[in-house]
Amino acid sequence: AVVSTQSTGRVGVCEVTGRQYYCFVNTQEDECSKLCTNYTPFDFAFFRRIIEHLVVSKDGSLQSTDCLRLCNNLTEGRKMSYGQAKDLLRGWVSERWLLEDRQNNSFQLGPRVIIELSQYIHSIYGDHVSTCLLCKTLCVYGTRCDSCDSKFHGHCRQRLVKSSSSLGSVKCPQCKSLWEKQ
Repeated sequence: AVVSTQSTGRVGVCEVTGRQYYCFVNTQEDECSKLCTNYTPFDFAFFRRIIEHLVVSKDGSLQSTDCLRLCNNLTEGRKMSYGQAKDLLRGWVSERWLLEDRQNNSFQLGPRVIIELSQYIHSIYGDHVSTCLLCKTLCVYGTRCDSCDSKFHGHCRQRLVKSSSSLGSVKCPQCKSLWEKQ
């Protein structure tokens, strides 16, 4: 028997690196599509807690030790071992669900989360997330204007600075306050 799934191709940009990624996204939620994963509901509970903590964090990143602590008391008092949690984190990094910053010993949302889960994140955590004023996509990991608190991806702000270099000054697109070139 042939089983069909509904999917679409999407393009997204990594918040941290600015690198473009292409992804096929399942657009149908049914019993068949739920079988197309290597992860258990318990693994998903851990992943949802990581996303929640990343989204509500001040800078869009989470220390590795804080990530590992999230594996305790996931559902109905169940705990996951630190070894299991480390293996899942490694897998999610290799699959681009998360990015690992080894220099700062932290994690950020990976491009797959931005591409595949941005609508979910906006609907669940709307009060805690911003949209980049320049590219109009989800912005968890970014910089803010000191004057008006508008949020921008670092790579979007750099592109604006480069394109404005001939003008001699760079202004926030929202409040028009002057920015120092970085």
